[in-house]
Amino acid sequence: MCPRSEFRLVVGILLAFLLLGGPTSADPTRFAQSYYRDEAYLNAYRQAVLYYNPGLGAQPLETVVRALLHYAHHYRLDPRLVTALVACESGFRPEAVSSAGARGLGQLMPGTARAEGVDPGPIASNIHGACRVLRRHLDRYADRSGRARIELALAAYNAGPGAVERYGGIPPYPETLDYVNRVLAEYRTLCGR
Repeated sequence: MCPRSEFRLVVGILLAFLLLGGPTSADPTRFAQSYYRDEAYLNAYRQAVLYYNPGLGAQPLETVVRALLHYAHHYRLDPRLVTALVACESGFRPEAVSSAGARGLGQLMPGTARAEGVDPGPIASNIHGACRVLRRHLDRYADRSGRARIELALAAYNAGPGAVERYGGIPPYPETLDYVNRVLAEYRTLCGR
């Protein structure tokens, strides 16, 4: 089976389990939702993460998957969107550091991490901060509808909300335009579209 076919199979399994739904609030102290304990559901996310970073060890993989699902649920985010964002930010490499100094899976800048009260180093803490920032951007552009809301939130995640406000939309920076398109393309793939 070719890698793309394997990925489509993983996406299909992931979609099937996402339709199971779950509770609407999360206990931030533990991974308590029943479907997070479902091995097939967890395995679908493990396979998706390994698609992006096949060298991730067993323990970091488990931490990534459980933190991603937990904090996505806690902040009312589609875990497929968080998966797409992290895939584009770091390729699921916990040790990733950008030339600008952004760190970890969600590529949090040190100032952003401090403002969010998280340590950008540990996997769960970094994902927590990334989900919180993404939720804030989605809420900030809540007056927009549908896709534009996600596009603006992603642009703000990449270039900052000041740049989005200054340009009245996605800033015309090539890096930001490419970033928004890449995250949305990954998200569409994970959604089976």
